Amino acid sequence: MAITNVSPVASYLSAMKDEDLAASNYAKSDVATKQAVAAFEKKAPAITSADGLLKDYSSLQVVLGAFGMSTYSNATALIKDLLTQDPSSSTSLARTSQNATWLAFADAFKVWGRNKGSTSQTTFIAGAASTALSTTYTPTTTVSMAATLPSASATGQTYISPTVTAYDGLAAPHQVALKWLQSSSDPLSWSVSAFDADGNALVDNNAFQVKFNQSGTLASATNTLTGASIATSTSGTLALPITLNDAEGNSQAISISLGKPGSADGVIMAGNSYQSSSTSQAVSLQNTDSSSTSLTMPSATLGTLGGTGQTYVTAPFDPNQASDDKNNVTLGRTYLSVKWSQDTSSPDTWNAYVIDPYGSNVSSTLISVGFDASGNLLQVNGQYSHDLPALKATVNGVQYSVALQPPNLSTSAKATQTVLTTDSTVASTLNGVSVNQIVSDYEKQQFEKNDDNADNGVGNALYFTRKMASVTSMNQLMSDGTLLKVVETVSGFDPSTFGALDYAQQLRMLSSKVDFSKLKTPEQIQKYAEQYLTMLQVNPQPVDDPANMLDLFGGDTSKSGILALFDDNSSSSSSSLYSALF
Repeated sequence: MAITNVSPVASYLSAMKDEDLAASNYAKSDVATKQAVAAFEKKAPAITSADGLLKDYSSLQVVLGAFGMSTYSNATALIKDLLTQDPSSSTSLARTSQNATWLAFADAFKVWGRNKGSTSQTTFIAGAASTALSTTYTPTTTVSMAATLPSASATGQTYISPTVTAYDGLAAPHQVALKWLQSSSDPLSWSVSAFDADGNALVDNNAFQVKFNQSGTLASATNTLTGASIATSTSGTLALPITLNDAEGNSQAISISLGKPGSADGVIMAGNSYQSSSTSQAVSLQNTDSSSTSLTMPSATLGTLGGTGQTYVTAPFDPNQASDDKNNVTLGRTYLSVKWSQDTSSPDTWNAYVIDPYGSNVSSTLISVGFDASGNLLQVNGQYSHDLPALKATVNGVQYSVALQPPNLSTSAKATQTVLTTDSTVASTLNGVSVNQIVSDYEKQQFEKNDDNADNGVGNALYFTRKMASVTSMNQLMSDGTLLKVVETVSGFDPSTFGALDYAQQLRMLSSKVDFSKLKTPEQIQKYAEQYLTMLQVNPQPVDDPANMLDLFGGDTSKSGILALFDDNSSSSSSSLYSALF
């Protein structure tokens, strides 16, 4: 690079007056940029997932270019992690890397990161601001229950509540249900436990004893694990405390409100055997005989025909219930459930295996069953059969066998249950990505990188001017190659040799040179950019432009191109040189 008649500082100041307009005009005149923008604007509204963007190469180039990440175009695994991980998570790649550019990119697409890489709504929205709607829920703190349990005319009865969706601190949904087991000796006393109805063991082990008055109204409750009586809340209700865990292991306290003692609201018992009681929503395993290791699962309706992503979990069952109760065992009980999961690739197929809904390690066999168009059992393990093999499971060294009665699927959706309700509220946030903003940033990047602006450093200066105001730390600065090059130059270092130093050395040397308090206002940033351009005039840096096909075949004014081999006439034009090849 040499000093020219046209000052780079003058070119910089001229472009900076309205870079949006200058970039837009450049995009209209540059065929490649114009075509890329037009294609992206047409296809963007239909892109609703990270996979959809990664499969659309041209759209991906525009998006990466807008964030200054064009060099990562082939790093699809890295880009997918940034798009599908919640950037607010302490374990996400964007946050652990401490790369400010990656974090900005992941944060722009957090609607995907918080929804496992996709959303039902379009992610790219036309407009100047981010307008894609993302629905989240406030963490659940209270689940209220209103149900009528079976009457005291019998003992040993069971009631399983419908599930309710509880939300953790990450706005992730969890299905929670309650199992009520009536005492075999006291019909007014019930054992109660809340469980993870998804079978993921995210509800901590819990156990309570709830007693009722002769009138069927709520009387008292005790925490079976601690022996402590449960006091009524400030509102006068009786609430069972449980703990819900999120995917990162954070605990969240939830209260299961049963209603006010002595009141006819909330949870009550039926007055007699003829009064209608709430219907159990899940079956529980049963002991087949006197052996506590031979179990059976009654027939159950797992879900509905036509549904997707469905699961069914039997209520937690203690095979040693009688002996555990007799010996007052509260901790270390074994609970078993059978979990049925619908196959994502074949909706008519369900897989079954044994789990402990409270988290004990279970080694279980697996069976696969298929259903016909009426919801009846059709196939077992890929063969046409109605005979279900028993599931074999080992827990804490004990082997169990679970005989399965043929399940079925419903031909119609189940009626909505309101037995359990939560206090979670809907929160709508604007987390989408503006097509207009992406296009604008992409056009600026292309404008700044074109040969006219790249060769004399004006492009880097313009980039520095629009990005530096948001940089407040050395980590942010050093994670952006263009910003770092400007700062290295102004600090008196040669970028080509400075980059050979290790990170710690670079950080130590630059920390004493960069004062962020003097890079806050537009005037300060502009002055720094001008200083960079002036330094380039004094100490020119080589332009690292990759050779293109035109250069290779001697499309410039030099005589060193390959085409010179075909024509030694120094006065020949480029067109005649090309024709010499044919």
